[in-house]
Amino acid sequence: MMGNLHYANISKYITIVIPTKNEEKYIQKTLEQISFQYGSVGIKIIIADADSTDKTVEICKNFSNKNHIDIEIIRGGLPAVGRNMGAKLVKTPYILFIDADITFTKRNAIQLAFQKILNKKLWLLSTTPIYKGSFDWKARWMFALNKLCTWYLSLVSPFAIGAFTLIKTDVFMKVGGYDERAMHSEDWLFSKNFLPHRFGIVYDLITQDNRRFKKYGYLNMIKLVWKNWKNRNNKNYFYENINYWL
Repeated sequence: MMGNLHYANISKYITIVIPTKNEEKYIQKTLEQISFQYGSVGIKIIIADADSTDKTVEICKNFSNKNHIDIEIIRGGLPAVGRNMGAKLVKTPYILFIDADITFTKRNAIQLAFQKILNKKLWLLSTTPIYKGSFDWKARWMFALNKLCTWYLSLVSPFAIGAFTLIKTDVFMKVGGYDERAMHSEDWLFSKNFLPHRFGIVYDLITQDNRRFKKYGYLNMIKLVWKNWKNRNNKNYFYENINYWL
């Protein structure tokens, strides 16, 4: 459709939306990573911030001014709310939702994802994260388990992680975006709107550390995955506050 894409013109087709809350430790690095992906040409980033009390917003503003990158900062909320608020402002044909704590494993990670979503005529595309951090066998095991689950679910019920979700803007609007009533696993609930043949994965495009496992608990994470699958057809389960985002 568009042939081989170059970094400079990907920005014509993709807007990046990042929900944030107190991400001063991560957001600078993530913005730098995005800049490297695009070569600082025509990037549009929307930061949906949930009332950060640290320097998250200040870092984003300074990065925008210093690097002449279009970063728009809006009021967000829980991830589902922030992503939806950001999506309302998108004017490009595609949206890339990412988390504030990722790094890319490849210089052309976004290009690879976009090329695949075009070539395969997909509506939704995601990836699997690689563990980045000091040695933690539990974290490495959890990331490996996540990759296995993502692969299996891609065959029966797609799972696009919130840390990296590329989607056609018109399709996102048509399905109504993320369910803002969800108190956890909003990305899993959102992905259930799609059939496997409209979903694709490019494996291992991003890295993350183990902060979520350490915060919520490794055993609790395993239980969460099991309960999500067990209650996959029970939306009310996803509306329960399990203190995941506290």
